[in-house]
Amino acid sequence: MESKKYMDIIVKIQDLAKNLYAVDKLQGCTEEEILFMKQKFGELPSVLEAFYRTVAKTEVLHHVQDHWILPEHFEKYSWLQEFDSLILINENQGVCQAGIRKEDLSQIDPPVYVKTDDNDWVLSASSTSEFLLAMLAYEASFFMEFCPEEFYWITEEEFSIIQAKMQKLPYEIHNWLYDMKVSFYSNDVDNIMAVMDCSGDLQILYGANSEDSYAKLMVVMDEIGSCY
Repeated sequence: MESKKYMDIIVKIQDLAKNLYAVDKLQGCTEEEILFMKQKFGELPSVLEAFYRTVAKTEVLHHVQDHWILPEHFEKYSWLQEFDSLILINENQGVCQAGIRKEDLSQIDPPVYVKTDDNDWVLSASSTSEFLLAMLAYEASFFMEFCPEEFYWITEEEFSIIQAKMQKLPYEIHNWLYDMKVSFYSNDVDNIMAVMDCSGDLQILYGANSEDSYAKLMVVMDEIGSCY
């Protein structure tokens, strides 16, 4: 990565993964796996290559809601050859997939698109780095050590409390699971709240990796009585 800007982005991705997945050491792909991907696709975006190299094979990332696609999967699974994109993640029931279009792979930090049922690709994030940050946060919100056991519906008024009391994080996912937009809020480095907007219907899922951090979330949730 030539640019300090993109080095900083990768550090942010690494820090987020460590904080939200409670791991001290991340694991990346081998040089052989990176070379395989470059030979298969011709080139890799610098941000994605750095993610592969430093984060992608961290074990806990592969025990979440959906399925991250690794270089080894392109050797194992023929269905991945059906796409004119480099697939990054597959929804757990195969409802949708997110990936980078082949024509965008020469970019350092290209946009990410989601494939819909009618075979159209719709924009999910304006950059690979935004998508990686957002999807890491989204997947973590399902399985953190301290978390509720289900989604909760909230009203616009309750959402305004979250917006006022918590920090909005600078990344989002769009068009995941059809038209769902997911934004993220936090009030500690190891907690996260995912706000899922499904055509105006709002759901939340939240969690933390320590009792203290979870208690900070519950200070906010105490003002949203119907949510837990």
